[in-house]
Amino acid sequence: MRIAEPPPSTEPRLALIILSWNQRPAILACLESLRGQLADGDRIVIVDNASADGSEEALREAFPEHHVIQSGDNLGFAGGCNLGMEWALSAGYPWVMLLNSDTKVPTGTLDGLVAHARERPEIGALQPLLLQMDDPKRIDSMGQGLTFMPGVRDLGMGEALSTAPEEPTEIFGACAAAVLFRADALRKAGLFDPELFILLEDVELMFRIRLAGYRVELVPSLRILHERGVSKEREGKLAQRRRFYLQRNMVALAMRYWPNAALLCFAPLLAYRKRISRQLADELQERDCRHLWNRYRAVHRATRARMHELGLDRWFGRTL
Repeated sequence: MRIAEPPPSTEPRLALIILSWNQRPAILACLESLRGQLADGDRIVIVDNASADGSEEALREAFPEHHVIQSGDNLGFAGGCNLGMEWALSAGYPWVMLLNSDTKVPTGTLDGLVAHARERPEIGALQPLLLQMDDPKRIDSMGQGLTFMPGVRDLGMGEALSTAPEEPTEIFGACAAAVLFRADALRKAGLFDPELFILLEDVELMFRIRLAGYRVELVPSLRILHERGVSKEREGKLAQRRRFYLQRNMVALAMRYWPNAALLCFAPLLAYRKRISRQLADELQERDCRHLWNRYRAVHRATRARMHELGLDRWFGRTL
């Protein structure tokens, strides 16, 4: 694993972290869209999750000015992004942004996000409006919405762009496909839980950002195109793994963050998700789910007390 590199001579501003895993054409196109958009003190950090398609070599050749971290193994979205965020925090960047490799960034978006957050110290995370790559007149995500029945959805997905709010709007959480973090918020809340690996790891971090006392906002005037990758898998082993992580991780989040009334009301649904998770864990030879579930359940009471103190239950079932 290669991580260390001397910090830049210019005072750090924004570290833009992009995870790479066997998506060579997509990440090269994403980086091409970012040409000329970096301000003094900005740095692009690419974490390659042990790609087998020559991504690392292509990236180093085409973009030698960017910092590439080789993870040495597939650490999932959570573990891979953590490597980049750890590097950025240790190098003293006040702003840390995650960007999916299947995105394209219009000129001015990065500066706009930093400028907006800089004027609002209460913001811990900020999301631009995500639009569908193949139909930019339709919304990909306006942020994360929670449901009382343990679940999460991307707000506005598939809706017409005209339905999006015109002004900055508070949301529960930001989609990790494109999110700007205040570095101090990450230091206070922590990074992704690596055991979640992929799917809902961003939702779980948003709970902790909220528990640390920060707000999260959507800035609809700033937009990024998003194609979506793993969520498009519908068949085969990748789809099976996606289903496993989605079911297992949702059970974990419910056990830590959802109110007791929801857990009681939807106990049959959670039991079904547990059964499916264990079945898929056996088929995929994954680690037993109980370790994660027990860890999250152990802090449910303390977490719920803090959520009640901050009034966070208002986000369950709320829409924009």
